[in-house]
Amino acid sequence: RVASDAFGPGGRLAAMGCGSSKPAPKAAAKAAPAKDKPPKKNLNPADYIISKRVGEAVVKEEGSIDGQQFNIEECKDCDIFLLDNIACAFVDECENCRIFVGPTESSVMMRNCRSCDVMIACQQFRSRDCADCRLALLCTTEPIIETSTNMQFACFDFAYFSLPQQLSRAGLKSWNNKWWQVYDFNKNSDRPNWSLFPQEDVRSLLRYEACSGKVTQEELQMDRLVPVTLGSRPWPSNETCMVLFLPDAEEFIEAVIGKTERTPGWSLARGRSSLLFEDRLKTLFGWTKELKLPSQCKGKEVTALQICGQGVFDALQSALANTGLAVGAKKIRLVPKALVEELARQFFDVWKDEV
Repeated sequence: RVASDAFGPGGRLAAMGCGSSKPAPKAAAKAAPAKDKPPKKNLNPADYIISKRVGEAVVKEEGSIDGQQFNIEECKDCDIFLLDNIACAFVDECENCRIFVGPTESSVMMRNCRSCDVMIACQQFRSRDCADCRLALLCTTEPIIETSTNMQFACFDFAYFSLPQQLSRAGLKSWNNKWWQVYDFNKNSDRPNWSLFPQEDVRSLLRYEACSGKVTQEELQMDRLVPVTLGSRPWPSNETCMVLFLPDAEEFIEAVIGKTERTPGWSLARGRSSLLFEDRLKTLFGWTKELKLPSQCKGKEVTALQICGQGVFDALQSALANTGLAVGAKKIRLVPKALVEELARQFFDVWKDEV
């Protein structure tokens, strides 16, 4: 959990430099010319907070936040769009607001909010003392709720031209999404504090007319940039396949996702990218008989997609052998049918992120 005082509106903590251990040069020697350092920005804290607004539409465009911390507080019945990269964000004491929080490098924290609809892309999401909120997430770690009630979740679904670059700068992969794996610190089995809301309702979560002129109709009608996954929703078929991607296989991951979205009857159930210890890599790739594979992937991200649909395994196996996907053969492994259930359970449900 990132402490709020570790960041100021002026930016993130800077790393301290270290002195050289080499002996000082002789006095007669000329000093090397100093390199020009980029001038520090003079940041105005007021540019990084939206406070005590009522019934307003507020849009922060690309470049206006530029990877700094951002705070939203004590707003009521507002439409707020943060269309930029953010270091971390805090949404406090808001009521009946519709909020978009752009790609966030670390955490987004919601506290004491009521009846808000929020779309977020982040590494970590946490809520505390919130109620009656709907959230559509791209979240690379398990979303966390604490002393919160009637929280509803769905998968992120929004697009604009600069979103792919912003996701990349924030270190977010569009397919690495745990939006449904909510962890509740105050779990109540008799009356759960969270649930899922229909994915088809996500597109109406925000009032896009409030950012008219900043996000065009062409952008709103773009193909999805973040794939919608089923997560823990009912899967339309019990037949699934699990596709593993070796490190640096982004173009092939996107190609398989694209084929899944275009194929009638197929659905992307879940996706994840993770760094794994060598013993887990041996478990994941043991069936391949490629003894060097675990060591080759050690310390690098491995990605898995689980796809469901009638005949999906045989069709994808054929596609990987006979279509343009065949060029990715060195980067793609299709898990044997008999091992899909157990390896998918381990990779998606059991193995936690290693730090």
